[in-house]
Amino acid sequence: MTVRTGMARFPVTDYKTSRYCIAYLDVLGGANKICHDKDNSFLNYLNMIMKDGVSEANNYKIYTKIFSDNILFAVEIIDNDPDKEKKIAKIFNLSANFSNEMFRYGNLVRGAIVIGDFFYNDNIVYGEALVRAVKIEETEAIYPRIIIQNEIADLLPQYCLQDLKDNKKFLNTFLLSAYFDHISFKFEILEMLKSNKNNEHIKEKILHEINYFNYWFSQAESGVIEQPQITQEDIDKAIKQ
Repeated sequence: MTVRTGMARFPVTDYKTSRYCIAYLDVLGGANKICHDKDNSFLNYLNMIMKDGVSEANNYKIYTKIFSDNILFAVEIIDNDPDKEKKIAKIFNLSANFSNEMFRYGNLVRGAIVIGDFFYNDNIVYGEALVRAVKIEETEAIYPRIIIQNEIADLLPQYCLQDLKDNKKFLNTFLLSAYFDHISFKFEILEMLKSNKNNEHIKEKILHEINYFNYWFSQAESGVIEQPQITQEDIDKAIKQ
């Protein structure tokens, strides 16, 4: 055992943070799912989905980390980086793909994407950017949405939408969904509503997601021929069941 007295020991490393684009994501209700995951199905779903993300991220030297129900994607952005937009677009894709995959299994995701100082190695993840992203996820995202720092949203506005309630810019995850996902998404969100009809806190978040679903899939840009809507009748039926 090492015996230490006062400041008798100093680090031999000289680590420094550098500029990164990071996405910090949280599975809503994930802690409860983990605590009640008797058959380990949630564990294996998370592992399966993250393996897809890790495989995709390797081509862009993107750092990936999952801790419990929290997910981190990070890529370094050097000064005058010629691939800056491509790297950020890949972070967007990874975040949207994770969110959409979780949606397919009845889970909602919220989070934040920012640029700032960050560092990681085998022992530690650290930095102002991570602290800020966690704070945004916890205090500003509120609903199942991935808030995007204005600097990033202005760089790639085609990936973003602006919430009319609070003007927050967020990642349009449905933009990056598969062609027929809207069919399964409609079913899943109504099942979520039915399962949480007596929980006003969760129900508010689901209704926000329904508004987003109805808005995006009514736009020509969604590419959906038959523009699906979740009607008030659908909502009332799910709540009464």
